[in-house]
Amino acid sequence: MEEVASRDISWDEIDKFKYYVYGPSLSLLVRFCLYPLSVVKTRLQMQKDPYTIAATAPTINHYSGTLDAFHKIVRNEGVRGLFKGFGVSTIGIVSGQIYITTYEYVRHHLMHMNERNGFISPKRMNVVRNAVAGGCASLVSQTIVVPIDIVSQKQMMNFGVGDSNGSLIHVGKEILRQDGVKGFYKGFGASLCVYAPSSAIWWGSYGYLRERFQSHFMPTSHAAKRLTEATAGASAGLVAAVATNPIDVARTRLQVEGHPRDGSNLRTTLRHLWYQEGPRSLLKGVQARIMASVPSSIMIVTVYELVKRLSRRTDKHYPHRTNL
Repeated sequence: MEEVASRDISWDEIDKFKYYVYGPSLSLLVRFCLYPLSVVKTRLQMQKDPYTIAATAPTINHYSGTLDAFHKIVRNEGVRGLFKGFGVSTIGIVSGQIYITTYEYVRHHLMHMNERNGFISPKRMNVVRNAVAGGCASLVSQTIVVPIDIVSQKQMMNFGVGDSNGSLIHVGKEILRQDGVKGFYKGFGASLCVYAPSSAIWWGSYGYLRERFQSHFMPTSHAAKRLTEATAGASAGLVAAVATNPIDVARTRLQVEGHPRDGSNLRTTLRHLWYQEGPRSLLKGVQARIMASVPSSIMIVTVYELVKRLSRRTDKHYPHRTNL
């Protein structure tokens, strides 16, 4: 029973055509549902004490918290204000597929490497390969994600309604004019410091907790198995969000405000936040980040496991298909 409950679908068992059709489609839906929280998180992280956001920000946009930010964005900018930068961010779906492909590929080969050489026990290897594969996947995908993040964050910080200055073309031209091509990779090192550990922590925690929950509760029904996966995903999202929030605050500041020519880097930005705005500044946006991370982790796990089940090969080599 435990073996069935913890059954994992390997990369070899997946029909790649189905995988790359179902994956992007469901990823777009998840991104659409969670994007408003990303806008709110970015606005809160860019807000400086005492109650100033940026030199160009009007006083009506001072936010006292997550719910206040939601209310004021909708009131002053309309519902569309919660989706600023969404268009360019959808390009990230491509990087998402590169990410998950890298994750599955590294994870698959690490498993076979351990089977041949017997470095560590299979149970421990599951945690290790998930964490290593997650870190590697993030490293590869960030080369695409960082430029997209920079443009979309600039658009998020545009407080006007229907302002052409927030258009993709205008933002792109301004970045090139001010900083050149390097401007699209501001905070690249910081992004790696945030997302590579976050990805490793998330996947490692998810695999470990999923196995532990399944071993403890031994779910037999379809609903119980899905609930176990969702709980493991939510727990992993909470751990990863809190652990990497300080670096995420610094990354956001670097990408929106920093200039490659002024010597700004992750270390100096963290030091500035600590001494100029206090230790609490490192937790800015953590509530919004948790609010985004926990449900997004549940949705990611649900979509990830669903896509793998939908994409499982049904040819003569893998005739057995699990129930959805």
